[in-house]
Amino acid sequence: MIAVSVAAVLIAAAVIVVGYRLGRTHSAWRDVHNARQALRSTRRDAMAQTVRFVSASVIILATLFAAAFNAAR
Repeated sequence: MIAVSVAAVLIAAAVIVVGYRLGRTHSAWRDVHNARQALRSTRRDAMAQTVRFVSASVIILATLFAAAFNAAR
């Protein structure tokens, strides 16, 4: 009788441990997915800022070049 109750306790503990580990694994996969999404979003934001910076720089340099060209004539 004691062996049956010990086996039942061990099975219950194993179920709890396995369920906990499966939950942690699922949580880890969810964290990886969220990190990938954040990386894509961050990369997209960085690229947009870079494009704006480069285009503004080109416009400013073109304006300065045109002003210098007109001043030289």
